[in-house]
Amino acid sequence: MSDHPSLALAQAKQRFVPSLGVRGRRSVAYLLVLLLPFALTQTLDMDARGGYVAVLGLLNTLAMMAFFVQFPLAGRIRSLPFLANIDWNMEKHKSVGKWLGAFLLLHPVMVLAPRFGVSVSDGVASVVDTLSAPQMLTGVLAWVLMAAWVLVSIYKNRLRIGYETWRLTHILGFVGVAVLATLHITSVGRYSQFDPVVNGMWWALCALSIASVTYNVLVKPVSLDRRPGRLIGVEKASDSDWQLRIEAPAGFSFEPGQFVWLSSGKSAFGPDQHPFSIASCTSELPEMRFLVRALGDYTSRLDTLTPGQPVFVDGPYGSLSLGDTAHCDGIVLVAGGAGIGPMLSLLLALARRKDPRPVRLIYGNGRIEQTAQQAEIADIEARMPDFRQHLVCLRSTGRPDVHEGVIDRRCVEGVLKGAGVRRWGAYLCGPEAMIESVRSSLVQTGVDAADIHYEQLAF
Repeated sequence: MSDHPSLALAQAKQRFVPSLGVRGRRSVAYLLVLLLPFALTQTLDMDARGGYVAVLGLLNTLAMMAFFVQFPLAGRIRSLPFLANIDWNMEKHKSVGKWLGAFLLLHPVMVLAPRFGVSVSDGVASVVDTLSAPQMLTGVLAWVLMAAWVLVSIYKNRLRIGYETWRLTHILGFVGVAVLATLHITSVGRYSQFDPVVNGMWWALCALSIASVTYNVLVKPVSLDRRPGRLIGVEKASDSDWQLRIEAPAGFSFEPGQFVWLSSGKSAFGPDQHPFSIASCTSELPEMRFLVRALGDYTSRLDTLTPGQPVFVDGPYGSLSLGDTAHCDGIVLVAGGAGIGPMLSLLLALARRKDPRPVRLIYGNGRIEQTAQQAEIADIEARMPDFRQHLVCLRSTGRPDVHEGVIDRRCVEGVLKGAGVRRWGAYLCGPEAMIESVRSSLVQTGVDAADIHYEQLAF
């Protein structure tokens, strides 16, 4: 995995909501967490102010809580069960961030809208008062900073901002928004004006949010610095991919399909941190292999790294697990581009345990020259009783054994229908658009949605 990250589902164990699946249960828990501040405000003895004000109060408290939760979601804190699935966390962080940015930018419009309902002159006067009132300054500054950083986050690729620069400014910018927004809500917020407990809650949430950032930026690097890994080498794996080999830190272990953040700087401090999926099996430890597609500034110059230099390893993360498909009759692995890394790790684990079930690998790329590890995959194909690889290329190859185009429903059906398996389990890794398309194709082919586990190449 490169410049993006990761990533999946844990085995369903809770009995009270079995139909929701793991992601569904996490989403329910997430929503309940967001409702906690609003539940506290409902204990206050306040006069009703009308339906619009009540709805706006609910939305504002939900949005503010969602904003604070964004920090631990991106904080790589594995010790808390709610935050243990980093793939789900980052997926939620990105999707909620888009809606949250839009809502908070519309916040002043929704607050001032009733004044315009009275008359345009009242509305204009309210806008002027808002912009000129000293107590509103923190809110105005938070709004401007929020707008700027949301736009930068959306258009960072077009702006050609380096990953390290964007990550650092992203963190610092939203810490500033958190402090300004907390000052605003505790000074002019409807509920906060009436109860110091509510103000204390908001400041505590702000402090916890900043603490999660501090832990990730300042505290965790101390322990990583004490246990560095070592770069063994970097080799070309395909026309577009590198194979990165490192010696893991002492005592490091992982599960097939997981990923780590790697830093090849002089120390673990600083923004030079990149998520990559592990493409090797645990039996190869202490050596770990990564397949990295050259997509960004850092990944394009991996060959400039020096064998023997320290590499700092933060992880492992991700919850792709072969245990999730233990009940399935067959397994299909679907990789798009650099997504072959975690799929290869899962495949090697299946081969090592000599899994007798039908196993299929669908491996898609834009060009045939981008396919990696073909000798290794051929060796696995020779050793496993019922494993087959199916290559897919967007451009024509002239080869009858390569499906031309994208990994669509026709391709998926052609791979799965001939195996005589009733219940398939699926693992997917690749770009977001590919994941959504293949998930839909698998479901249409008859694969249970609860048996589809995936990791997206985006952070």
